[in-house]
Amino acid sequence: MRTHAKGADALVRPRASSPLLCAAIIVALFATGCATEEPAAESDSAATAESEAPETAPEVNLAAIREVFFATVEDGGTYASPVEFVFTVNAFAIVPIEDPLVARPGEGHYHLAVDADCAAAGDLIVAGNPSYIHFGTGNDDIEMQFEPGVHRLCLQVADGEHRVIDGPDHSLLTKEIQITIE
Repeated sequence: MRTHAKGADALVRPRASSPLLCAAIIVALFATGCATEEPAAESDSAATAESEAPETAPEVNLAAIREVFFATVEDGGTYASPVEFVFTVNAFAIVPIEDPLVARPGEGHYHLAVDADCAAAGDLIVAGNPSYIHFGTGNDDIEMQFEPGVHRLCLQVADGEHRVIDGPDHSLLTKEIQITIE
């Protein structure tokens, strides 16, 4: 029993070697504190690297996600006249046309065909055709009056020369819908 008391006493009472033990504990705590700080510093540099990543990352092929939409009406919907149309597009810049006309990759403007067929890929949408509305200022909305009945609408993105976008983007940058006016 006495050994037990001595053992318990030894744990409670400091001995001559305890300054070394205290120093070891302090060093251990300091090292543990530094160890937890180092990963934070690494995560800071990782965050910095992540914020720099877009500058050095390879370009993403946006052609697969380019798409044009009617934002305020849907295919098969019934509406009262006048109808407000708002258009949106993903991964494509809508810009005003320039004089002289300039076509740049990834830029263009909207055209809306009313009760007419969509223009074919690469076709020039001729100004003055009453079935096609040009949005050459880069605008994305219009309010229109319709007679009652069924109407076909074709929204297309064209380049700065009024040429319908060709290639793999054509089907996504052309959206045809049908609406009914009460």
